[in-house]
Amino acid sequence: MGWQSEQYADAHEGYAGAALPGGAEPKPQYFDMGSSGHVPSTREWWAYDGKGRRPLAEGMRAYCSCGWRAVGVHPIDWGQVAVDGAR
Repeated sequence: MGWQSEQYADAHEGYAGAALPGGAEPKPQYFDMGSSGHVPSTREWWAYDGKGRRPLAEGMRAYCSCGWRAVGVHPIDWGQVAVDGAR
């Protein structure tokens, strides 16, 4: 779930994306919803929880649809995420 500003509309949509070990940007995660032609995907941090074949994010950073990426990475405490129910 991204966010937009009124000033730039959909030209700049931001979201909290995942950062893999070493700060690498992961490939999108796809969600098979059955026999539909639409297969949703995301690059948001919560999808990189290490379950199944998904990589485990060590942090999150700000991303923009225009290609901009924040320099800093904020660590994810997966133990706390599980306690808070976001997982």
